[in-house]
Amino acid sequence: MSFPPEQALLWSARMIGIFGLSLLIFSSVGGVVMSSRFTRRVAERFPKLKGNRIFTYHRRFALIGAAFFLFHPVPMLFAPKTTGGLSLRQVLTPFTAERQTLFVGLGTLAFYVLVVTIVSSLLMKRMKYSYWRTLHYGTYLLLGLGLAHGLFISGEYKSGELFDPREPEKIVLLILAAIAICFPIWRLVAKLPKKTTV
Repeated sequence: MSFPPEQALLWSARMIGIFGLSLLIFSSVGGVVMSSRFTRRVAERFPKLKGNRIFTYHRRFALIGAAFFLFHPVPMLFAPKTTGGLSLRQVLTPFTAERQTLFVGLGTLAFYVLVVTIVSSLLMKRMKYSYWRTLHYGTYLLLGLGLAHGLFISGEYKSGELFDPREPEKIVLLILAAIAICFPIWRLVAKLPKKTTV
């Protein structure tokens, strides 16, 4: 399968973005599972899992995913005919892109939320836990913005195209969205007090 040069660049940008978002979702799922009673019970039974090992993998996946997610617009900067001359300034300034303005803007907002989340995580030991936790909940906003950006932006920058189910990556993003939604719901349900039978 061969693509014209600009389409190959756009395809690369999409794949890099989806891979980065997948790692971020995997990391956030790990964070949800890590804070559950189930994981604490497993850690008690298997002492080798104790300590910082689980947290280290959680953070590692998040940082690698963030790197891919932050890098993914770069190939599009070299496809000016298709993107309408998308520039770095337009990527970094929300809702200024000439084409796909809204959905590029959502990606830009996700970019900034991701930067805040990463910085707060790296400074976690220097912050009040309550401040860090509030900022860390930005992960959910990041995932929502990132998924909306990926799902609704046109892969070929076609004007007026919202969602093309023939694009396999859109199906992958729908699956990722389902995963991203299910685990926080599971966490909330797991925290509900259990009914006691008399």
